[in-house]
Amino acid sequence: MTVAPYHHMLAHFPVALLSIALLIVLLRGFSDTDLARRLDHMLPYVLGLGLLGGIATFISGLVVWPIEAAISTPMGRNKILIAAWMLACWTVVLALRLKGGESVWKPGGKWLMVAMGALGGILAATTGTLGGHLLGSPSRLSGGLRALGWDVYHTYYAPGWVLAVMIATAIVAIVVGVSAARARHSSAAPAGLPEGVFNR
Repeated sequence: MTVAPYHHMLAHFPVALLSIALLIVLLRGFSDTDLARRLDHMLPYVLGLGLLGGIATFISGLVVWPIEAAISTPMGRNKILIAAWMLACWTVVLALRLKGGESVWKPGGKWLMVAMGALGGILAATTGTLGGHLLGSPSRLSGGLRALGWDVYHTYYAPGWVLAVMIATAIVAIVVGVSAARARHSSAAPAGLPEGVFNR
């Protein structure tokens, strides 16, 4: 039994869910309306389901195209690389939202959420584009990537400074998330009691 049809079917779920997550992130990042706050309460669930679907799609893709065959071609290497980055990016967004709670939308953290969400959206679109190429159905986004200097038919190599920026961004994201969680915990302590007393 071939897994290919299931892989193609599965791919639609993370694309749809993570696209919804991106819209929520952008709306909440630029708006403090009641609608934006209500949608933000759904964000962890949408992200969680989107990531689970993405992981399932990633694994099924490795079954459809054996890893030896996939890494032997530039297109296959690109697809694996960008898909892995996309999952990692959205995982950071989910971790920030879970650790920071609603405090993550304060000025110190919301721009990081917006930036990581936008990057995740770009990586998701690129992953879909590469999948279309592998199926023989290239999209118009390929022309945009080519205009930016990347031909998808050649292996993408990230310069050292790009990797350094990505690592630094991940560290900053973790620090912001932990700081927001501590701030939320401190604000939950009853007035007049030290935080240590509240913890006990």
